[in-house]
Amino acid sequence: MARLKLPGGGWRYFYGKDRAAAKARLVAALRAVEDGRPLVDPRQTFGAHLEQWTAGLSSASIKPSTVLYYTRYIRNHLLPSQLALKPLARLEPADLRQFYADKLASGLSSTSVHHLHAVIHVALNQALEDGKVARNAAAMVGRSSRPKVRSREMTTIADGNQPVRFLAAARGERLEALLVLAVTSGMRQGELRALRWKDVDLDRGVLAVTGTVTGMARAAMTIGTPKSGKSRSVALGPLTVAALREHRRRQAEEQLLVGTEWRDRGLVFCTEFGDFLPTNTMVLLLHRVLARAGLPGVRFHDLRHTAATLMLSSGVHPKIVSEMLGHSTTAITLDLYSHVSPHMQQTAAATIDQVLARGLSPAEP
Repeated sequence: MARLKLPGGGWRYFYGKDRAAAKARLVAALRAVEDGRPLVDPRQTFGAHLEQWTAGLSSASIKPSTVLYYTRYIRNHLLPSQLALKPLARLEPADLRQFYADKLASGLSSTSVHHLHAVIHVALNQALEDGKVARNAAAMVGRSSRPKVRSREMTTIADGNQPVRFLAAARGERLEALLVLAVTSGMRQGELRALRWKDVDLDRGVLAVTGTVTGMARAAMTIGTPKSGKSRSVALGPLTVAALREHRRRQAEEQLLVGTEWRDRGLVFCTEFGDFLPTNTMVLLLHRVLARAGLPGVRFHDLRHTAATLMLSSGVHPKIVSEMLGHSTTAITLDLYSHVSPHMQQTAAATIDQVLARGLSPAEP
């Protein structure tokens, strides 16, 4: 055992398997004090660190949806576990591997366990920055031991006349323009909810994606930065422009109807009172239109995949598609939508044949 007198009075005791180990911990603590780093309590558990970490997330520059993502996994899976009782400084990669194996055995999906690993990794990074641990145990879990994400097969409504049937079934809906824009632009759900009229130029046929809705409770919803962290321009075709013009006309009528109860946020797609559009409203709209069109069920995000597939299969350059979708690189776009590549290759081959055929004289019999 070794001990250190604290500046505020009292003593901190350090233990080890022998005198040398205890002294080594004492020396490390002295260096921390000299460097101005916090003196870490070796008895702090992993669970206590998680609670301390999540308590400070609200003041950090993190989106509310991300904070909710972290806290849900911590509250539902980490704090109730034996792992939370483990002293933080003694957390080992083997502890994490066993935790993941137990979670998978209990029936939790591999994707959820993968998300748990990601949360633990971020939390331990903070512990590392705070000087609470000497290394991040999650980073030391080998890739072969990490939980794998089960890839979800991409679903679209881009085959044959499916897009036409979908938009025809959307006619007359209050939010018809929302579905038209989703299928033609590939904008994300949060970006559509955050779109404001000041960012739309119907005369020029272009809009700017400048934000996404953050916050879960309606009262706490705000417009934050897009997922990519920067704004982008999206070109609008005549079909989309016409749908948006009609939508703006209807919205003006709604505003007159509710009068002073209208909440003027300048949103393109909103409730009948001008407020942020709930996600479940968009989902119910989608399901209703899909059923009317006799199309298979898809998620709202699959409309983004549909737009990308339509653009690429129609011969739009991948770089343009990447810019419209807000991807950081063209490689990401091509990797995500590799299923379109065979069609693109066939189109390219046919185009080359047509060019060469025009320059060749017919073969003599």
